[in-house]
Amino acid sequence: MDQRVRQHQRRSHWRAIAGMSAALLLMHCGNALAAPLRIAVSANFKSTLETLVAAYAATPAATAETPLQPAEHQPIDIIAGATGTLYAQIVNGAPYEIFLAADSLRPRLLVEAGFASSKSRFIYATGQLVFWAPSETKPVSLATLMTTNSAIAIANPALAPYGVAAQSVIDHFKPDHKTLVHGNNINQTFQFVESGNAAAGFVALSQVQGRSAADNWWLIPAAIYPPVHQQAVVLNNASPAAWQFAEFLRSNTARQIIREAGYLTPASP
Repeated sequence: MDQRVRQHQRRSHWRAIAGMSAALLLMHCGNALAAPLRIAVSANFKSTLETLVAAYAATPAATAETPLQPAEHQPIDIIAGATGTLYAQIVNGAPYEIFLAADSLRPRLLVEAGFASSKSRFIYATGQLVFWAPSETKPVSLATLMTTNSAIAIANPALAPYGVAAQSVIDHFKPDHKTLVHGNNINQTFQFVESGNAAAGFVALSQVQGRSAADNWWLIPAAIYPPVHQQAVVLNNASPAAWQFAEFLRSNTARQIIREAGYLTPASP
């Protein structure tokens, strides 16, 4: 073979390798600089979402339908707050891509107002309400609710679905003592009780399970308050990564994490 031909082949070979290396470098830089996936989440679900994000990052994210970069290269920003507050922020242009609400009303309103498609809305968890009185020396029960003489903390019903549920329990039993302390969201309500600013309060099971003795809280029968169906919705400005994470929330892995955190989940599809 002519020496000039061999030299030309070698140069072509190295140019091909250089091109592939450059493409891989650009892909790596693109992943490293990828804009974070912004998830707005109801305050009660924040810690569970953090666990889900960690599990998501530990598993391959690419599928035939959504051939994206590995999940660990996709940064995720979690913005937690009261469902009503987050909803108002979305309506006013907040750049969230997924909204994990603590109710089904706000996601439905977002779909109806054209902020998201109906196919993106689904129940990811159902919350369970407890009455928590950590200073009680006897097992907490309905009797505790009916006889307590201290302020009771609840989430603001105007902003938080857990507050609506708590108010329904109060209206149902009509305890003699009705001094209520309102938290802006369920996390602030928990903090009121934990700090001693309120002796007792209505919080989510997920907040006390594993953190407080079982005798210090009463799991309220679900029939007494409207179900806290927590729905997710993917917003119109969402990236493909948002759809992929929403798909992960429906996986068996995610459902197990959610149940272990103290929620109920829909049956697997």
